[in-house]
Amino acid sequence: MLAFSEILSRYITEKNIKVYSIVQYSGLDRSTMYQIINGKRTPASREVFQKIAEALHLTPLEYKEFYEAYLISRLGPETYYKRKSVENFILNFPNNFSRSESLKPKPLLHSALADRSDASPCTALSSQVEINYFLHYMLLNEANKKDGMIFLILQPDCDFLFSLLPGLKPSGNLRVEQIICMSKTVQLNEDQELFNLKYLKAMVPLYIAGMDYHPYYFYEDIHSHYYNLNIFPCLILTSDHAVVCTSDYQSGILFQDASVVSMLRELYFSYRSKCSSLFDLMNFIPTSNEAFQSGFYQKRPSYILQPDACMTPFLRKEILDHVIIPVFAERDNILGQLDALLTSYRQQLETENMQIYFTKNGMLEFAQTGRIKEIPDEFYHPFSPQERCSMMRDMLSCCEKGIYRILKRPLDHLTDNLHLCVNETFGYLLFNNMEQHTLCLVIHEPSILEVFVDYLKNLDESLFYSNEETVSFIQNIIKELE
Repeated sequence: MLAFSEILSRYITEKNIKVYSIVQYSGLDRSTMYQIINGKRTPASREVFQKIAEALHLTPLEYKEFYEAYLISRLGPETYYKRKSVENFILNFPNNFSRSESLKPKPLLHSALADRSDASPCTALSSQVEINYFLHYMLLNEANKKDGMIFLILQPDCDFLFSLLPGLKPSGNLRVEQIICMSKTVQLNEDQELFNLKYLKAMVPLYIAGMDYHPYYFYEDIHSHYYNLNIFPCLILTSDHAVVCTSDYQSGILFQDASVVSMLRELYFSYRSKCSSLFDLMNFIPTSNEAFQSGFYQKRPSYILQPDACMTPFLRKEILDHVIIPVFAERDNILGQLDALLTSYRQQLETENMQIYFTKNGMLEFAQTGRIKEIPDEFYHPFSPQERCSMMRDMLSCCEKGIYRILKRPLDHLTDNLHLCVNETFGYLLFNNMEQHTLCLVIHEPSILEVFVDYLKNLDESLFYSNEETVSFIQNIIKELE
C-alpha cells in the first residue's frame, strides 16, 4: 500500500486542491502541512487527520484508503496489520449453525480406492483434486467406525479438509487430533493476516460442530517449516490409510499398506509428545461443588468483549435462589460457591482493573428477555423485570467509572456467539455449539492472548460512547422496564 504522504499528494493533484486551502481548513501552519505532504511527519491526532480528509472532499472509498494509510503511518505496518487481524477475527466470528445434511460414508469407498490405486500399497497423487478425492473417502470411512481416529500434521489452511470435517456425523466416537506449527512472532500471510489468528478462525467451527477435536502446537518459522523446499510436510492419517502431501496440497502419496500406516501413526505420536495442547474445552457452568475449586474460577480477565453486557457480577444470592432451576444434586453447595465467586468478582470490579465492552443491542436483548448468554437457558428461569432493573442499577456505578463501555461502529455488530475474555496470561472464548451447549475454549498459547490484549488495550476512544451516554442509555432502559 502507498504511504500516507503519497496518497495525500495524489489526492491533492487529482482533485486540484490548493495546499493553502487545506492549511486554512485544518488549522495547521504551512510548514507542518508541507512536512506531512513530504512524508516527514504524520498528522498529530485523529482530529487533525479528519480535518485534512474533509478538506480533500473524499469519496467513501477514498476515505477508507486514506484512513488506512494514516493508521499504518501512525502505528507501523506490523502493529496495524496485527490489530486488523484481530478485528477481522472478532467481526467474523462464526455463529452457531445447524448441521446441514450429514456426510455419510458411501458404499463405493472400497471400490473407489481399489479402482484408482489398483490396490497398490502406495499411489502417487498428482493434483489437489486427486488428494481431495481420497481425503473425502478416507474421512467418511473413518467416521463410520465405532472408534474412529483422524490424525493431522498440517496447518488449518486446507479449505477442503476444514469444510469437510464439521459436516461429518460419526457413527460412534471420532477423535480428531492435529499438530500445528505456530509462530512466536508477528508472521503475516500474503493477505496481511496473522497466521495464528487465521488458524484459530479455521478451528473454531470444529468445536461449534461438536467435534472431539484436539489441537497441539509447536513453535517454528511457519514459512521455512512448510513452504521452503519441503517435500511432504503434511500428513493425514486414519486407521487404514495415510496421505502425505506438499503444503499446497498439489502433490502427494496415498499409503494403504498396514505396516506403513502403523509406522506413520507411531511417528505422529512421537511428534505429539513434543507438542503442547493449544486449548482446553470445558463446560462454563460446573455441575459439581468441586469444580469451583479449579484454577479456572480463581482467574479474572482484564478485558471482556461480547455483544451483551457481562451481568453475572450483579447476580446477588437472592436472585440466584429464585432463578436457578433445582437440577443439581449439590444445588445448595453450588449456589453458595457461586455466590462467593460472584462477590469476589464484584470486588474486583471496584478496583477498576477490568474493562468490559458490549453493545446497545446486547443490552436491549437482556432487558427484553431476562437472559444472560454466559448461563445456559436450561439452568435458570428468565430474570423478572424487577430483577433485571436491580442488576442494571448495580451496574450503573461501573458505567460511571468507565469499567462498562458501549461500543460504536464497527464493533457494535458483534455476532451473538462471541464472548472473549482475556488478560496477559489467561483467556477464553465462550460460545454455543450447534446443539446450543455453552462451551468454554480456554486458550493456552501466549501469542494469541497477547494479540487479543494488545487490540483491546489500544481501542480508539472513537469506538466508544462516553460514560455519560452509557449511563443515560441504561437509565432509560430501567425506566421503560419499571
